[in-house]
Amino acid sequence: MNDPSLLVVNDVETAYDDPDRVGRLAGLLSALGDDRTPLLDAGDATALGALAFATDEGRAHALPFFEAVTPDAHVPGNHDFDEGVDALRRIAERSPGVWLAANVPALGFPATTTLDAGDARVGVVGVCHPETADICAAIDLAFDDPVAAARRGVAELRDRGVDRTVVLSHCGALDADVAAGVDADAVVGGHDHDRVVDRVDGALVARSAGVGHEAVAVDLGEPPTATVHATADAARDEEVAATYRERLAGAGLGERVATLDAPLSAERTARFVADAYRVRAEADAGVVLAASVREPLPAAVTAADVVGTVPFGSHLLTFEMRGADLRAALRASRGTLDDTHGAAVWAGADPDALTVDGAPVEAGERYRVAGMSYLATVDVLAGTDRDRVVDDRGPQHERVLAHARESGLPAPDAE
Repeated sequence: MNDPSLLVVNDVETAYDDPDRVGRLAGLLSALGDDRTPLLDAGDATALGALAFATDEGRAHALPFFEAVTPDAHVPGNHDFDEGVDALRRIAERSPGVWLAANVPALGFPATTTLDAGDARVGVVGVCHPETADICAAIDLAFDDPVAAARRGVAELRDRGVDRTVVLSHCGALDADVAAGVDADAVVGGHDHDRVVDRVDGALVARSAGVGHEAVAVDLGEPPTATVHATADAARDEEVAATYRERLAGAGLGERVATLDAPLSAERTARFVADAYRVRAEADAGVVLAASVREPLPAAVTAADVVGTVPFGSHLLTFEMRGADLRAALRASRGTLDDTHGAAVWAGADPDALTVDGAPVEAGERYRVAGMSYLATVDVLAGTDRDRVVDDRGPQHERVLAHARESGLPAPDAE
């Protein structure tokens, strides 16, 4: 028997806003796979992006891609829940492949499935991130421990006589804990956008950087191995590319907003977003989490590119902060806040000097700070609690796009 193999994609997210990239991802999967090679989706493939916001299709904008590449199994990512449980269930009903969620029994998705991979039967158990309900305010579901749920699923699959077991995870860095606590051959996942090919207690742990830039090919031999393949040089699936090109044009998202001398760095893009928040909210300062900035801006900037920088449905809020809280938030921003959110990037305020508009932050004063509504749902920056909100300017991506159109973009080398 030849070693069974499978393919994995994760966090496709805003790739749909780039017809060339999503077309090449589809082309890569076609080149690497065949009808004996299952394709697994490790979550957030229906989530985020300009098309998701600007068209009636909403998250169903992922369906043409799904229909072209025909995934065999999915696990929901946290952003797949952004429009609520019913919306996710509707997408699942229309998608090729089975959706798995072993640690979310109330969702009603099965815990496991078995797939034919060559001459072997591969058992797959799906687990969601345990903090999904905290990340996504649109849902009210219990998310159980993914390690315990995966352990039960793998035991059930072994009782059914499968040849290999795989955990399909959207747990990010927790994949190592899953691998250590579950007797599976491999844990393949998403959520964190960093490339991982590792071995934990004998189990393969693998994921790609996501956003349509890469896919993972897994060989379930002894021991299992994984190879990450880039999409940039893959042959493009012209039908998929044309579908998304037409959708962007129909939504007006192909509009050229600016032409720069060179692409912006991730840091410059984040500072542009923070400044857009500050200006559009008429605030003293603006702040954005570095991890929320999904894609740096290219040299030829379209409306879709701008919306895709921070491709979330969050609103632009203004928080009225006490000076003491703002000083604490700025001090915390001198380094990485945590593994999930990265750094906080500011406009109008200086974390090192503890100033706003060049003046020292006074503990007894009050300051207006603009940021996305997500900040009010997580405990990462002092002074961003829900009861500090004094203004809501609507969807933040609309304000960022308006700022790009009306105020322009920074030069790539601007300070």
